[in-house]
Amino acid sequence: MKIGIDIDDTICDTWKSLIPYLSKAFNVDKKILKESNKPYDDMWKYNYDEYCKFAKTYYKVLAPKYKLKKNARKIINKLKSEGNEIIFITARSDNGFEDPYKISYDYLSKHKIKFDKLIVCAKDKGKVCKEENIDIFIDDSVHNCQSISSYSIDVLMFDEKWNRDCNDYKRVYNWLDVYKAIKGVKNDGW
Repeated sequence: MKIGIDIDDTICDTWKSLIPYLSKAFNVDKKILKESNKPYDDMWKYNYDEYCKFAKTYYKVLAPKYKLKKNARKIINKLKSEGNEIIFITARSDNGFEDPYKISYDYLSKHKIKFDKLIVCAKDKGKVCKEENIDIFIDDSVHNCQSISSYSIDVLMFDEKWNRDCNDYKRVYNWLDVYKAIKGVKNDGW
């Protein structure tokens, strides 16, 4: 089975790590950011160029330190050892990173996560998943899940505050849930 996996807020806690820095850079109360139902919400009144400048300044420092979600390494490596192909597909691009591939590769390597392929700059994850013949994809973004499922690819939506209004996909709350769901997909179909 080919398993596609997002990085930010799927294997690591990106949003939580950014809140103090976003608060300071855009003069937004941390409480508002914590309570926001959408990461990177337009309510902060920033423009895209300002956000890219912020990203280029902070992502290179913060991204290597993002906290890995509990059991992410264990489950991903178990799935890999069981013969599944693991492909990380992320929208990380040069808008936010000087070298999105290197910083992502180094993070996965640092955390000893086994994988077969890493794809960055994936603006249309559905299209990329189709091209890579992904069987199932794990992501926290409703937009990405919609794009991916439009190609008849199974999706597991990693639970986050900003996606709780969407009930169109199988929701997983942790990496043990991911493993159970994938084993169910592999053995019994969706």
